[in-house]
Amino acid sequence: MVQPVDIADNLSKTELVSKLNQMKKASSEMEQRQVTKTLKEKTSADAERTQESMKSDMLIITRDKQEREKKKKERKKKEESDSQDDADMEKSDNEHLDLKA
Repeated sequence: MVQPVDIADNLSKTELVSKLNQMKKASSEMEQRQVTKTLKEKTSADAERTQESMKSDMLIITRDKQEREKKKKERKKKEESDSQDDADMEKSDNEHLDLKA
């Protein structure tokens, strides 16, 4: 048979074991909350970094567009000067006097 001292000892340990189990459960829940919080912070930080790169991408796109427009203007000027040179040459061809003695 069970002695009275053993019963009292087991009952007191039951409360401690119960509290220990609750603490373990709370600890795992706290750990899960911490992991979730860290993950959310990392996700929001990643999202912010992505938006910053979008701004820099827009700057690059704008710069490329400006360079293309500049090249177009240069080509236009070159074509205009070439056509002007051609027109000058045609005038000089028409004004050329061919003298034979």
